[in-house]
Amino acid sequence: MKAFKRLFMDRGVASFAGRNILFMLREWLGVNRRAFLSKLRLGTVAAVGGTLAGCSTGNGQDNDQDSPPVDRQFRYFFSDESGTLGGVGDHNQPPDDVNEWQIIENTRTEDEWRDLRLNDVAYAEAYMAGETVQPTDGTPGTPAEIVTRTQELYEATDETGPVAFTNALIAAEDEVSSADFPGEIVPNIAEHAISELGYNFPAYSLTSTRAVHPVSADYDGVKPETVRETGVGAPIAPERVGTFGEMRTTLYLLMFKDNDGFQIRYVNRPGFSPWYLRDTLRKPSKSVYREPLSKDYFSMTGTQGRALKQYPEHFVTALDYRKAVKMRQQGLLKDGEFRKALIGTLLSMVDNGGNDESIPAGAVLGCNGNRGYQIESLTHEFGTSIEDFIVNPSSDRAEQFVGLGRAIYLIFETEFGEDYKGDPKFGYNQPLKITGTLAAPELYHRPEQC
Repeated sequence: MKAFKRLFMDRGVASFAGRNILFMLREWLGVNRRAFLSKLRLGTVAAVGGTLAGCSTGNGQDNDQDSPPVDRQFRYFFSDESGTLGGVGDHNQPPDDVNEWQIIENTRTEDEWRDLRLNDVAYAEAYMAGETVQPTDGTPGTPAEIVTRTQELYEATDETGPVAFTNALIAAEDEVSSADFPGEIVPNIAEHAISELGYNFPAYSLTSTRAVHPVSADYDGVKPETVRETGVGAPIAPERVGTFGEMRTTLYLLMFKDNDGFQIRYVNRPGFSPWYLRDTLRKPSKSVYREPLSKDYFSMTGTQGRALKQYPEHFVTALDYRKAVKMRQQGLLKDGEFRKALIGTLLSMVDNGGNDESIPAGAVLGCNGNRGYQIESLTHEFGTSIEDFIVNPSSDRAEQFVGLGRAIYLIFETEFGEDYKGDPKFGYNQPLKITGTLAAPELYHRPEQC
């Protein structure tokens, strides 16, 4: 039953088709609006792709207009009053003749941005208590118990540092709660636990991202062209596996700084389908997610010591741009999956739990029923610059990555649309296009595709 629920998480809760229509409707109707947006960040929206039809694409430069045009393209600029956007704010300073509604104001201090991360523990607490709209009645334990057990496990090991701490946190969560959907808990506790325990891990961040993973070929929705043979049978692994062509699985993105410089790791929870994972923490450049598509297959030792075949097209993350593009071109990945997952990752860097977002009462759905942000396009130059940061990280690039997430967050929470005096709409009806590079991004509003 537990394995089935985990696969349901892989297929539903984490899927871009939506967790479950009933749960989504309950959230939309107000059972837990904030929880709904935390799922929105993980990709439960439909992306807008391709050329926009039936809408003007002017630059929106009309100084006589005192409200933003819904049918125009225009660029966003930032008034970074607190100086916490970094390079993205510096690169997008408003010119003298810009319209007021093109300017996004940032007044958040570093402490206020940090609070958006530290209070994610409130979401984990609600999830474990069964108070969020999820397919669960809650879990044993509390975040406080996980923090206590993390300290015990961490301080009992010979290893120290952020990797050992993250391993201890994952093990503690599994021991205390045994949650079917640990992605709802672990990233939302990590930085709170570090603060509570008084540890010092420079530039530490553990956040959710998305990935394509293999599943049994017997499940509905698996793309037939992705089905391959593993060479073994259960219980080691299914005999035939494939993918849904979607980034449905939660992966953790670990970032930190040590004596060797700035570091990034892809993190998988140990107990989650271990037959297709090499290990728990690995540098992106050495991970299964970056196995080249030119390789027919590779062998991996299963849980019972027998080798099984794995296939490069069954693995890719929201941060491996070049491989994702090739998979889309070959029909192995659905259009829009990478865009949604990447922007979701950037937003999760700012606020993983979604405790600080809200949907105004009575807010209308976006174009084509989209709930929340719409990513129209990312340019090739921008996508490759993100991937270059992941495989060759540095502190400067990490600051740019976080700053971009903050900028997007500010755009999506800005009061914008028909009701200029209402609550923040968090991107309602605001399609977004990103050009440039991670070092010098440009962000544009695009008209709705209606």
